[in-house]
Amino acid sequence: MQKANKTHPSPYSKERTRGHSTTPTAGQGGHSITLDGVRGLAAISVIFSHVFLLYYSEIHYGLADGAPSTLALSIFNSPVTFFYRGGAAVLLFFLLSGYVLCSACVKKAPLDDNYVSMAASKRYLRLGLPVAAAVLIGYLGIVLNAFPSAPAGINNFLDFPDQGLGFAQMLKSALYGSMLLGDGNFDYVLWTISIEFYGSLLVFALFALTHKNRMLSITLCMVLACFLLLLPKAYSLYSLFFFGAALAQVDFAAIRRLPARRVALLTVPLLLSGCYLIGFYATSASYRWLEPVTAGYQRLAPHADSSIVYPALGALCILVSILASAGRNRLVEPGPGAKLLAWVGKLSFSVYLLHPFMLATAGKYIFLEMGKNRYSLLVCLVVVFSGTYFFSYFFYKHVDRPSMKIADKFGKRLFMAQRTA
Repeated sequence: MQKANKTHPSPYSKERTRGHSTTPTAGQGGHSITLDGVRGLAAISVIFSHVFLLYYSEIHYGLADGAPSTLALSIFNSPVTFFYRGGAAVLLFFLLSGYVLCSACVKKAPLDDNYVSMAASKRYLRLGLPVAAAVLIGYLGIVLNAFPSAPAGINNFLDFPDQGLGFAQMLKSALYGSMLLGDGNFDYVLWTISIEFYGSLLVFALFALTHKNRMLSITLCMVLACFLLLLPKAYSLYSLFFFGAALAQVDFAAIRRLPARRVALLTVPLLLSGCYLIGFYATSASYRWLEPVTAGYQRLAPHADSSIVYPALGALCILVSILASAGRNRLVEPGPGAKLLAWVGKLSFSVYLLHPFMLATAGKYIFLEMGKNRYSLLVCLVVVFSGTYFFSYFFYKHVDRPSMKIADKFGKRLFMAQRTA
């Protein structure tokens, strides 16, 4: 019996099977690189989101406590807000996670009866070790007094972490608080990690129950996804994992065999629609025409959150467009561009975890010293991006990548012990 390979990639936990595509339906390296690139671009979007929130909160909310920026309001009311929609990027992370994890199950479970159980058993360590390291960094920042107080008049979440947090709280967050309860006291992006962990387990569980009947599995995934999407936010976020798992079991080969022009006629509008929907703001002028649509489905599902529904559909459109055109886009053929996409994807989990610390230290120092203006914003973006990727490289090398190996060894030894028992 062939043994399972290493744990699979997710938007938050970047782990690749070296030399192989990350999907069972696409043999081209370009497909894998494209998914890596989407993951990396989503992480970049989150950084833009938080930096803009520090300077011009009206670019997210359409209003400000003081005099709003005309440019920020113009961007807010435009249909191209997708590049800084951090919340929507998180939905794309979840969708990619469901897709990649289920793709690996589709490919490897038939070769190893223990694969799904082994993958699930490794998940806590795979996510938890980098998370614990991020929590420790947050705690050390408090001890060293590295975080200045947030400037008055900006979103309170940037005034983090609470300087009163101590060693006991750090230990709790590092061991289980962030992973199981979404504790973001030491790193505010960690509210998503518990969702990522539980969503991953749901994907593994549903696949284990239904993998013998592909159509049943796809149907159940879609039904669960649509049902969850119409529930309050606490539940609707999990719909993305099931949408991703459903797509992982769909054969897109028939579409990819069509003439390139016909494929483009399908995928380009899908991609553009996805970018538009993923940038949804209910009060933006560019999305007001959707108000009757929102009112219509909320009559049937009054608790549905439009800030989740439309970006989730947008993320779905983006992923479908990528899967349907895999291997056709010359931009993702091996070359410098492909290497850059692979690199930003590889560092995406580390970037996601570390950028709050760069923003809470260097970013806020720049804001305090240079004030709220466009030049200061530009300097802040350059410093936060360059600093985040600099430190993320070492975090990936010394924390993220070793966590993959540790989790993989744990899973293998766990099931080897069961076999010899």
